Amino acid sequence: MSKPIILLILKALEGRGAERMVTTLARAYVEMDYCVHVLCLEDTQEMPLDPRVQHHVVPYNQLLFEEESEQAAAYKTVAKRIDNYVLENIGVPDLILVNIYKLNWIMAYSQLPNIVNVLHTALSKQFRDKLATEPAQIIAHLKTIYSAHPCSCVSDGARQDLLALIGNLNRTTTIYNPCDVNEIKKAAAQPLAIEQFGLTVKEYMIHVGSFDTMKNHQDLLQAYAKTERKQPLVLVGKGKLEDDIKQLAIQLDIDNCVKFLGFQANPYPLIADAALLVLTSKFEGFGYVIVEAQALEVAVISTDCPFGPRELLPEKNLVLVGDIEALVTLMNQAITNLDNYKVPFNQQLLPHHIARQYLEFGQVTE
Repeated sequence: MSKPIILLILKALEGRGAERMVTTLARAYVEMDYCVHVLCLEDTQEMPLDPRVQHHVVPYNQLLFEEESEQAAAYKTVAKRIDNYVLENIGVPDLILVNIYKLNWIMAYSQLPNIVNVLHTALSKQFRDKLATEPAQIIAHLKTIYSAHPCSCVSDGARQDLLALIGNLNRTTTIYNPCDVNEIKKAAAQPLAIEQFGLTVKEYMIHVGSFDTMKNHQDLLQAYAKTERKQPLVLVGKGKLEDDIKQLAIQLDIDNCVKFLGFQANPYPLIADAALLVLTSKFEGFGYVIVEAQALEVAVISTDCPFGPRELLPEKNLVLVGDIEALVTLMNQAITNLDNYKVPFNQQLLPHHIARQYLEFGQVTE
């Protein structure tokens, strides 16, 4: 009897949360003896994929149209191309997990069975600007996409946001992102001479995230500038706002104690050696790095942003978004009493638990 087929679809294997979820889940399904495939629209591969997982690229020749109808027509063509490729090269999957809005839109036109949309963020936050200017059109557009297949959200807050925005148009559930503690600890144990960055073990605080508006580096730097600055602040990531944040560090006269380390394919040695991880996002779907810090027994504090952190951390580890003074206080308190801000890892987030939840939601017989 042939193994059940699991197909995970996303834009590219870039180094962000959704991609981390896909690579972790793919490895879990391989360990559970499924035939696992990852299909991308682009060949970018920053995230390592288990060699037992089959990687496919179906280029979509990205075309962006002003009119939604023209974009929809282009995406219908891409969906048909993906359908044909899957049936010819993979077979009929028993479960298809489709990640990221753009893919959710494309696969709304797919004729393949057993599709589940995975939402990694809150739609009302992702589309805030457009919802302010053209709410009726955007809500109708999102209803078209997310009524096509059952939807799983990576936090309950994101799920409630989905229901509030478009109603209960299909089956929905909350399934948190998986965290492979063993793999993270193994990656964290890889040799990395942090001295090359001018760092000392357990004597710096760290932020890991792309330089975009959502991650809110501005508030982080504004707050850090007002702290006692007992330890340097390390920023790991890349993104379009990186130069702006570097300029802000100079303006605040803290550029001598803020270190920009760029994108790190393996950030875990840096996280493991940090005294404190700080997350200052305006919104999150889940907050992957919080769980990874917990897996490495590192103290964590975060903004109480919609929607993930409050489901992962106690109230004392959280601060309101935009409250710079409260963030200053919390950073000072945490760095002087680290043990008080360490939160045990939730064993239910281990990959095999999460993998089974998707199978149950997709009604796949193991």
